[in-house]
Amino acid sequence: MKAMLPENYKRFEILINKLREFGGVIIVEGRRDEVALRKLGVETGIIKLSRLPLSEIALTASQYHEVMVLTDLDKKGEELAKKLISYLEGYNCRVDSETRKELKRIAKKDIKGIEDLYSLYLRTLSRF
Repeated sequence: MKAMLPENYKRFEILINKLREFGGVIIVEGRRDEVALRKLGVETGIIKLSRLPLSEIALTASQYHEVMVLTDLDKKGEELAKKLISYLEGYNCRVDSETRKELKRIAKKDIKGIEDLYSLYLRTLSRF
């Protein structure tokens, strides 16, 4: 994998801190995504996409005051994010879709999915 552009290190650090401080619930695709976030020190609730329909997951997530959609950065993740955001907005949730977009802008060349966040963080740690 390529190294992150130097100008993105600070933005990445800010993003990691935002994840750690987030008070709502985060929706991720799978268990490895959750493990990576926990290793980064994220303590808030995490909902994994399971075999349940997206509408049911959105309904569960809508019980929280704010929801962050953090699906992978690939085409499938993009489609899942769009559908989830659409459902969540139907429940009048405050949806954070910006964090995923920012992650995509600064790290798309470095990681494929959320499960790679922790290893990217370790590789960039010396730069902070």
